[in-house]
Amino acid sequence: MLDVMANVMNETLDDNAAIARHDLERRVRTGTGCDDAAPHACGMPAEEGASDDGDVATRLIREHTKLSSLRDMVPTVMEQVQSMFARIKAKGEADKMKMDGETEAQVRKDILKEVLIRQILKNINAANSKAHAAGSVEGGLLATPAGYTDGALDSLTGDCIRNLMERGYGVLDGFMGGTVVEDVFRETELLDFEGKFAEVQQQRMVGTRTDKVYFLTPEELDREKQPGLSALFKKLISIPFELNKKCNLCLQATGSFQLARYADQGFYQKHTDGGYDNLNNGRKITAIYYANPRWTSSDAGQLRMYKRRRNPYQIVASKAEAASVDGEVEASNAEDTKDAEEEDVEPVGDRLVLLRARDMPHEVLRVGRKRFAISMYIMGPPGPGDQPDGHYTPS
Repeated sequence: MLDVMANVMNETLDDNAAIARHDLERRVRTGTGCDDAAPHACGMPAEEGASDDGDVATRLIREHTKLSSLRDMVPTVMEQVQSMFARIKAKGEADKMKMDGETEAQVRKDILKEVLIRQILKNINAANSKAHAAGSVEGGLLATPAGYTDGALDSLTGDCIRNLMERGYGVLDGFMGGTVVEDVFRETELLDFEGKFAEVQQQRMVGTRTDKVYFLTPEELDREKQPGLSALFKKLISIPFELNKKCNLCLQATGSFQLARYADQGFYQKHTDGGYDNLNNGRKITAIYYANPRWTSSDAGQLRMYKRRRNPYQIVASKAEAASVDGEVEASNAEDTKDAEEEDVEPVGDRLVLLRARDMPHEVLRVGRKRFAISMYIMGPPGPGDQPDGHYTPS
């Protein structure tokens, strides 16, 4: 059965003058920048006796469209095809539209082609990422400003950066500008319709959160069909470089994003994204972009920020100062366990929020309608920038 389905998938790629293969090639090349190779050669089966010449994209597509590779994909692809077809059929029936046998067969065929292309593309991106990771070292992850060559590092305003450093969080409106937020919303909603978002089961079981999430990298995007997310990811990637340039936070570069979807009445209880010592998951700064055009206060779902918690460096300094006075240490510690509300930030479209992952408790209040947020967790060591010499966080 696996061999039969692998042959069906291979025929799908070659059907109608290999339209699917050419579509796969286009998506690979728009994601890798290998535009200079001969398009007709990329992805086509190698002729007997032919050399293995070609650019990286050509070789990757050939490798991942072999019958043996297709055979390995059969269970995953068929499960996704069945799931997507069931959703489309259910939606059609809800709208009182019923497919006849011929239409149903064509819909299944179209879904198979799209799912197959996406799975091959995903495997190619994974293989390419592993190849790059194999040659990397941890020191190379540091977002060194001098190593950033995609433009000026001036996406953030002085007020946003100052508030991040002093209050623990900063807000910037009009981060992308223009109509990008409309594109991001539309593309994210399509991902939701395709069933990409999944529940965070463990936290949902204990009632901490009800949102669904989907992790995505720039390499997985189709830049022609997802221009909004492509532009957003590219700009977000520059943030750790800019913060290192202006604040010396020792942040690492990143290229992984979490898309979160909140349904009506969804919420996320008070939490921090990072911590210290045994709670340290590496997260230092969280960047949140809101893709909610035409959002109003009546839609609720605000990001509630709490007063910045004092970090271990501040607590140690405070204990040293109060060591000679009985009771002051206990009072100081009690203060750290009580979070005062600071501000409710509206999740309006094209708004960016930066917050200190280890120090800023926050929550998502119950939403009144579907709400999208794109988050980037920036890694970095605790210490640098948390409490610079001569700086004291306002009380």
